[in-house]
Amino acid sequence: MRRKLSVLRACRRVLRPGGRIAFLTIQPTPGLERSKRRRANQVGPPAVALPTSYPSLLRSAGFVAITATDVTADYRATQQRWMLTTDCHADAIREAVGHDAFDERATTRQQTLDAIDAGLLSRFRYVAERPG
Repeated sequence: MRRKLSVLRACRRVLRPGGRIAFLTIQPTPGLERSKRRRANQVGPPAVALPTSYPSLLRSAGFVAITATDVTADYRATQQRWMLTTDCHADAIREAVGHDAFDERATTRQQTLDAIDAGLLSRFRYVAERPG
């Protein structure tokens, strides 16, 4: 968390007053009960586990006018297309990266898709402003 806060503070410093920052993140779906949140942290990307919320981090870094937009449906569609395309080119990809690496990545993508479908993982776009 400290690292993310440091990065956000550095972003605020380099922005002109009134400048905005925007980023996308994968996170546990807001409002999950503790056991489901733990599961989301296990199947999500390494940086998904965060003891606070992104709006809270942005406020702590000195940003205002924070908006969050749920773009999970687009994220799910992208994951699905990625899996289908990978399947179409599986032989060439296996040859390039090796069987074990291919299988590991395919498993991770399927777990991510399953977590999205189970309502555990979401993708949000955050926009925040440096105070003027």
